[in-house]
Order: sequence, then structure tokens, then C-alpha cells
Amino acid sequence: MSDHNAPNDGSTGHEWDGIRELTNKPPTWWAWGFYAGLTFVTCYYIIYPSTPMNNKVQEVVNGVTGMEVFVHGHTKGIMALVNDNPYYQGEKWTQDEINDLKAKGHDELTIKAGDMKYLDGWTAINEMRDDVAEIEAIRADSMARLETMTADEIIADEQMREFALGRSRVLFGDNCAACHGSGGQGNLNAAHPENSFPNLTDDDWLFGGWTAKIIETITDGREAAMPPKGGNEDLTSADVDSLAKFVLALSAGDAELNADGELVKGGASFAGANDLFQETCAGCHQANAKGSNKNGDFDTGAVNLTDGIWRFGGSLATVTQTITNGRTAQMPTFGGGKLDATSIKILAVRVHELGGGEKEPMLDE
Repeated sequence: MSDHNAPNDGSTGHEWDGIRELTNKPPTWWAWGFYAGLTFVTCYYIIYPSTPMNNKVQEVVNGVTGMEVFVHGHTKGIMALVNDNPYYQGEKWTQDEINDLKAKGHDELTIKAGDMKYLDGWTAINEMRDDVAEIEAIRADSMARLETMTADEIIADEQMREFALGRSRVLFGDNCAACHGSGGQGNLNAAHPENSFPNLTDDDWLFGGWTAKIIETITDGREAAMPPKGGNEDLTSADVDSLAKFVLALSAGDAELNADGELVKGGASFAGANDLFQETCAGCHQANAKGSNKNGDFDTGAVNLTDGIWRFGGSLATVTQTITNGRTAQMPTFGGGKLDATSIKILAVRVHELGGGEKEPMLDE
């Protein structure tokens, strides 16, 4: 309920339930803050694209002034007059891009080939594009050198090596880190071994660790498969258990094979298991169990069972599961237009440096 107060008592003359409405001025600090904010907003509206406008008003004003005072329904701001994107010169629509959009159902498009994709002049996005273009202009000479150098030449040149490794960070993060981890450390998923991915920071190479092989791997991808029970359906559960324990012994150094598949360590304990191994597993993992790569086969991708490095896990239960059910693994291709040759070369340099790399073997003709 409202009551009227006596005049000249410092109030508006109204009182609501015992609360008077006063005419006191706001604090000075608050008033200055208010005016400063008002000034900031006014300057912002003038300098930057801001005020929404009806498109019809936009057409009239632009037609009268002969310039784009308004763009896409808002004021353009005076930043457009003082910044004309010296590095970023704008991207234009191509007919192929327009056709692709129309094929996806965008029949209402009025753009045509040659139209600018983005607003010209200053916008926050264009400023970012300007900064990126300026950086790329600085890098252009080094990028041109990268294109003409082999991966080995890049590694041998300290300056170009550091430049390539710097460029590789984003490439690796965008294309490789999802599986191999941000640092290339891989992922060993003990609970779900099928979701494990190789560690690129060790020296365990399945298909070869020299630059040409790494480029081949990144470009074409890889597929590898181990059949259940090594393809020997006659293996019993006892045989699988014996093989699993033998593989763990090889990895731990408690058993050792020579090039001919003869036990030179652990013979008393694993003679029977080695007979099974030579019959079932040596065709891929080789008689010495060191895998295909260590024995000069750079296409099979059979793992080294003696180095203690595990892709799917090294517990007895996991090794038994691997032998029983087999394993499949696939790395996707990054060639064929997904990545250009220079990007693949840069990634190869990074992967080579992560794992220490290998020297290309001198293969017999």
C-alpha cells in the first residue's frame, strides 16, 4: 500500500509498506563506471560490426552511400576502413563447391562461382586468417625446401628437422593421437585388449622403421591378422596353455631359441612347448620367435615374442586369449588425398624420431 510523505523530505513522496523511495544521487564511483561503460559500448558499436539492421534498410543505405556501410544485416564498423587484410586476401566459391552443396539439398543458394566466401575487411575471423596467413608467409621458404627434400635429408639437417617436428605437432594431433596418444605412447587397454594401439616411442618395428617404410605405412595403412590357434585347429586347451606359458618365458628371458629353433635356454622345461611352437607359430614369428621384421620380412608384421613389448597385454590370461581367438589389427590409409605427400613426409620424420628409427637394411638383389 502506498502513502504520501511530506514534501522536501528527500524522498519522491511515496512510501510502500514502510519503505520510502528516496531521491539520493548514486555514488560517484558508480556514476563514473556507468559513463565509462556507456562510452565503451558506443565506441564498440562504431568500431566493430555490431548493430543489427533490417536487410531492406541495409540495401537502401548501401545504395545511397555507394559503399557497404551495412553487411549481412549489421553495421560493418570503421575497422573495415582501417584494415583491408594485407595477408588474407579472401577465399572464393568454386563451381564444384557450389555443385556439392546443391547435391546435398541446398537448392536455395544464390551464390555463384567467384563470390567471396567471407566478409571482406575486418572481422574477428578475418583477423585470425590474417595472422595465420602472415605466419604461413614466413614459413613459405622452409615449406618449399621440405617439399624438395627426402625424409632422410630433413633428419640430417638440424634446422629443417626442428622445423618439420614443429609442423608435425598439429598433424600428429589431428591424425594420429586419437589411437597412439598425444605423445605417441600408445594405449594398452588391459580390460579390452582389442582397443589397444601400438606404442610409437619404443624401437619395436613390425614393418620396418626406416623413413621409406614409415612413409609407406602412413600412406597405405596396414592390416595384420593372427588366426585363432595360429591356424592349427588341432590344438587342445592344454596345448594353448603350454604355448602361452612358453611365450611368456621367451619374453621374460627364461627360455631362448637359436636361429634354427633349438632351445638354448629352458630346454628341460619347454621342449614340448617348443615343438608346438615350431609346428604352429614359427611360420610367422620365425623359428627364433623374434618376429618377421628381425628376420628380414618387412611385410608380414609378425611380432617379436622375445622383447617383452606387448600390443594386447602380457598376462597369462591375455596371451591365452590371443592364441585361442587370434587377433586382427588395422591402421587406416592416409594417402589418396587425405594427406598430401609433404604432410606424410613430415609425420614420417616425427614417427622416426619418436622411436629412434631404423637404418634401411642392405637387401640382396
